[in-house]
Amino acid sequence: MSLTVVAHTGVEHEVEAALNDALPDVDLREVRVVGAHGDEMLCVVIDHADGVTHDLCANVTHVLDRAGLRDRFGIEVSSPGPEPPLRTHEHYVQAVGARVAVRLATAPGTKAKRASGILRSVHEDGIVLETADGERTIGFGEIGRGRVIERSEG
Repeated sequence: MSLTVVAHTGVEHEVEAALNDALPDVDLREVRVVGAHGDEMLCVVIDHADGVTHDLCANVTHVLDRAGLRDRFGIEVSSPGPEPPLRTHEHYVQAVGARVAVRLATAPGTKAKRASGILRSVHEDGIVLETADGERTIGFGEIGRGRVIERSEG
């Protein structure tokens, strides 16, 4: 099991547990809840070594339904696309050399701060980005969300 970089939400724990039990080869990339209370959508981004197919998305949806999540949310499952989310330490390690963007965790009601640059290294407590202003170290506790925005060549 890999270390999760950003703070887990309760529903993220539920999704992770359901997938670990039923489909352990599925790489959970992102969990978001969007929409108004009572009309919320659970958006889950997954990846898999063999690629993400419609059948795999349907299987994940079925697993989340069996876990009782469809009772509270609509469920949308998708592939990571060309700009995959970064959720775990391993995701960041895999992205070393790529251009990434991170949204920094801020207090509720404050404007989100962002940082982007080439991901130069990943250590136990955070990442090092090469930005236009020089190298910047960002602790995992400071990161709200991360995403690859451009893969490295080669």
